[in-house]
Amino acid sequence: MTILVFPSALEAGAKFAREAGQWGRRVVGASSLEVDPNAAAFDAWARLPFIGAPDFFEALEALVEREQITELFTPHAPTFHLLEPLLPDRLPGLKLLGPGPFRRQMDRVTKALDEGRAGLAKASDYGGSPSPLPVEFLAGLLAQVETIHGECARDKILAICGVVPSAPKGDIVEIGALFGKSSYVLNRVGTWCDVGATLCVDPWNLGLSVQTDAPTHIQEASSGWDWDVVYAGFLVSMLGCATGDFNYLRMTSEDAHGQYVRDRKVTSREFGATTMAGVIAVLHLDGNHDESAVAQDFALWGPLVVPGGWIIFDDYNWPHGDGPRKVADRAIAAYGSRVKRSFVAGGAMFVNLTP
Repeated sequence: MTILVFPSALEAGAKFAREAGQWGRRVVGASSLEVDPNAAAFDAWARLPFIGAPDFFEALEALVEREQITELFTPHAPTFHLLEPLLPDRLPGLKLLGPGPFRRQMDRVTKALDEGRAGLAKASDYGGSPSPLPVEFLAGLLAQVETIHGECARDKILAICGVVPSAPKGDIVEIGALFGKSSYVLNRVGTWCDVGATLCVDPWNLGLSVQTDAPTHIQEASSGWDWDVVYAGFLVSMLGCATGDFNYLRMTSEDAHGQYVRDRKVTSREFGATTMAGVIAVLHLDGNHDESAVAQDFALWGPLVVPGGWIIFDDYNWPHGDGPRKVADRAIAAYGSRVKRSFVAGGAMFVNLTP
């Protein structure tokens, strides 16, 4: 079966062709331009008259017969509007795919808002009070975060959205960023709520990413990444999404801690100079999950968390090891009465210190 994409000159048409090709479908492109910049993206390409031309349907029928086309996808709203009522009579064997560009976009917005409303209720539960975040804000955040690779569960994202608005003033510090999925959430919510600057720390280095306490197949998974590409992916994510005061340090947690407490200024080529508060409102520990590594990260950065602040131990519930759980449990026991609240969401332990 062959799919026709018309007009293929739109980028959405070329994207559809790439995705359909991954599923083994043959895709023919057609447009009314003399030169189509996307022609090479299709298995075959043809020129059709503009949709208002008197010979449009005759040319379309000939193309369908010649290429044995059974389905048609159009990213162009006027084309869909024209074809939807006429195709059943003119070309009954040609199926028009999808609800059309207008309906697709309206459905996308409606779904995002529904998820935003549902998410806001959960964020409020995690935060312990009604969330100040607008539904549209959370809807957009949840939609955007799905474009960034990472294993940050939806419940963990909603818990971050729930607790960050109640955090005191201070820096938001993340140890272990990968492609920046949780970095984006922490930065976006922290900026909206005027908590403080965001700092991400990650060496993006194969040797330092191997978690020796984990099973062999988990250790070997790190070698599947090109860590320079992962680092570039982080920059792609955050340069496109970061707001407010944001920066990063590509170095070990220990080296970054030394610079943080010494200089309180972080400079990078991409984000310029960022002045940090030097105290932490929200600390997200998501680096190497070996117990010794988590313990070192907490020993370095934990004392900088201010009263009322939050510490998030990622992968407290982790099927491949218990390093984060052991360190978090020891931390909660050591804090004692200084712990105001603690709960698990999306596999992460959230700990709130008393103001």
